[in-house]
Amino acid sequence: MTMHLHAFIESFIDKRYKKQWLYDLEHIRLGHNSVKGMDALWRELDDRYCIQLPKGDKRHNIDFVRQAIAPYKLTVCYVSSADEKLNEQTMPIDEALDKIIGSITTTIVSFIPGKVAYFEGHSPGDRYICIRK
Repeated sequence: MTMHLHAFIESFIDKRYKKQWLYDLEHIRLGHNSVKGMDALWRELDDRYCIQLPKGDKRHNIDFVRQAIAPYKLTVCYVSSADEKLNEQTMPIDEALDKIIGSITTTIVSFIPGKVAYFEGHSPGDRYICIRK
């Protein structure tokens, strides 16, 4: 759903880049997998709200994300991914994190639109938890 991507861009992209990403999302990417082509999006995240995950193995990264979202008592999330099998899916959080973390496939996991999300980039280490209170 474009609503989740729109909320992610509005909340977690640095204001210098936000207008262009919103334009692209609304005018260029409609009808297509909107996450394809967002491989470098991690460079434009707003570092006031997006924190890179500490280096660690997959289990450590999953635990880090679970701990960060624990206060929200969530059970499901919405996935926007360059991986067509995962794109535009609502799924249990544990299943999503297991499939996505470490996949190095550009993916946005929306826990609460515009408030809590996870970004998996195209390169190893491009993993961010994004929280806007």
